Amino acid sequence: MRRLFFMQVLVAWLVFATVGVPWGQAAPNLRTMRNHYFEVVGLDLRSVSYVNELSAYSVEIAQRYLEREGLAFPQPILISLRPEAHVDFEGDYRVRLAERNSVCLDLRWEDDMTLKRTCRGIAEALLRQYAVFNYGTGAAANLRAWPVEALAGEIYYGLRAAEFVESLQRRRGLPPLVLTEVVEALQSEVSMSSDSGYWLLSVMKASGLKRDRIIGLFQQATAGIDVEEAITSAIQPNSPTAEPVSGQVWFAEQLTVLLAQEYDVIESMDTSRTWLAKLASLEEPLQLESGVELKLNLRSLWTHRAEPAVRARIQARYEILLLRMSRINPAYFNPARSLGVLFEGILQEVPAHQYLHYLAIYLTDWEDAKEMQAELERHL
Repeated sequence: MRRLFFMQVLVAWLVFATVGVPWGQAAPNLRTMRNHYFEVVGLDLRSVSYVNELSAYSVEIAQRYLEREGLAFPQPILISLRPEAHVDFEGDYRVRLAERNSVCLDLRWEDDMTLKRTCRGIAEALLRQYAVFNYGTGAAANLRAWPVEALAGEIYYGLRAAEFVESLQRRRGLPPLVLTEVVEALQSEVSMSSDSGYWLLSVMKASGLKRDRIIGLFQQATAGIDVEEAITSAIQPNSPTAEPVSGQVWFAEQLTVLLAQEYDVIESMDTSRTWLAKLASLEEPLQLESGVELKLNLRSLWTHRAEPAVRARIQARYEILLLRMSRINPAYFNPARSLGVLFEGILQEVPAHQYLHYLAIYLTDWEDAKEMQAELERHL
């Protein structure tokens, strides 16, 4: 298998480095770098190193929604950084299927190639390889557009948080999105500028859908499945007497709420992390009406949920959290949201097993956010 990959690199070198080179003139030196999931080939070492780091970071973001076992590709995705003289395709990039179902990504590597478009190319290549490896070659052709747009957006805004505000403001001025159109579109049918999938994923997370449900929907779409019916089923109220909720109505209302939030001032990652850690910390002694001094943590909180002083503290922190959510750095939005759900669980007196479930989600989101910050700081 490794020999096959080197043969692919050799073929890429022959096509990439010799096209347009006069007879007898030496071909330019080829640079390569590799991580667990990508191998990058180009003429400039700095560019190759940059894309290698970016692709590794992209996988870290993708692992929020994809099974790690499903990413165990037999060989890495080959990325070729091609200057204009060696480009034989239209657009900014091309994703193609090579021998033995291996995916290759060709990037038009010129000064006007933006980070956003590069993220889009890497996201598509990664999801196509995931689809082929896990669901067969037919799945690559049926890959839905929205998970590609969602993953590309998460990668890009994770690196350029300030751009998120501009994107939000642009979306406010555009026609409303239609859920059916968003989930039905194939990746091959949409334009590079489309961001509807990013907003669909954002709505899913902001509306409180369970994390495992979001992951399931993301993977189904990667397999080429229309998930509108599954989304509609997931958003239905638990009460058997409640009126059914339309998927389109839910999407439109949730997106309106999301877009109405003010993100003019977004905190730094360190600020959000420090504040959120303090908000979640309950170690400061609490004086009960009985005179007993109580020391709490998130694990013991449910046991003392009936104490008025405990409920008052949680209610206050919950309200503060709601007020500040619009300023949270996007890197820490998920743990902030899941902490809010945890506080709601105490105030609503959910059963113990449900509270433990909320706690597990928060702790996972918190660790994910800290790991993402560490990686961002290392990359940047």
